[in-house]
Order: sequence, then C-alpha cells, then structure tokens
Amino acid sequence: MINIKRFELGDYFTNTYVVSKSNYAILIDAGDKPYEVINYIRDKGLELKAILATHGHFDHLMGVPEIKKVFNVPLYLHIADEELVKRDHRTREVQIDYYLKEGDLIFGDITVKVIETPGHTKGSVCFLIENSLFTGDTLFNENIGRYDLGGDKELLKRSLKRLIELDDLLDVYPGHGFITTLGYEKLHNPFLNGEINW
Repeated sequence: MINIKRFELGDYFTNTYVVSKSNYAILIDAGDKPYEVINYIRDKGLELKAILATHGHFDHLMGVPEIKKVFNVPLYLHIADEELVKRDHRTREVQIDYYLKEGDLIFGDITVKVIETPGHTKGSVCFLIENSLFTGDTLFNENIGRYDLGGDKELLKRSLKRLIELDDLLDVYPGHGFITTLGYEKLHNPFLNGEINW
C-alpha cells in the first residue's frame, strides 16, 4: 500500500505529492520553494526515483531544479507540453529527461498508470497509482481546470469523460485544493453532473 504526503507550495498553493512504498518514492508536481519536501524525503530515508509532472504550467515545475540538484532524479513530462515549458521564462531552464505517454511506469515498488487527459494543456496527464488518482489541473474538488491558457474545451470534455468511467472509490488528488473522491465528484461537481452546460 502506498503512502501519500501532500505539500502546498508557492504563491499558487500547488499541491506537491510525495508517493512512497517500501523505501521508494516519486514526486508529483514540484511546486516552488520545495525545501520542506526535500527535508521530508531525507528525514524518511526515502529513495526518490523520479519527478512526474501532470502538465507543463510553471507553478507545477518551479521546484524541479532544486529537487534535481539535491537528488539527481529525472523529470517526466508529456511531449505536448514541452513548448509550453520552453517559452515560459520561469521554466525554460527546466530539463525534461523522459516523455510521458499512455501506459505503465514502474519505479521500484510503485507502479504508475499514465492516463493522457489533454484539455487544461495539450499534454495534461493523470496518474493512477493503486486506488489514488492524481489529476493535476484537469479535475478539482467541485471544479475543473481552465482551458483558456493554451488548452482546449472539447479535449477537456473528452478527458473528463474518460475519468468518470473509472471507479467511484478512487481517491482524487488534484493539483490545487482539497483531496476528494471520484464518486463525490460525479455527484457534486457541476461540470460532471450536468448542472453546468458548458
């Protein structure tokens, strides 16, 4: 069973997650000023294997250089968001080591299912790890991500349809705000339950 530690980082209160199992760990979405994250990984004696980014917006990547400097681990990001990263002055120095695509990745004892969910950005993805779904800025508690910052409304609709086909019992860990469940969102999120016609 995985352990999940959540940190709220930077001026945009980005959720950064350290997911660990046994001695292995991965980090999802490296927010700005990640010092408490670094200390947590060290204090727990975890072996950090990778940084995974749900998408290429700066507030999810600004902690990458510092974490890489300390732990010397690769960054995984979808290739469709590479241009977004390179043209933003806050992230253009971020080095992408591997490109994400639909399918499974294995880091020690942690298996990550990558689900391509474009819409918020062209390269947005979600990560399914056991019974936990990390949705980045695609799906929030009772809300969804914006699609007017280089995204696409129709693609986002399609991506959300993919997500709501998953198990209601999944815990949802979004890029900002509160942790929720997929079942709760199907009932109470106005973008999923039909209350908002968008």
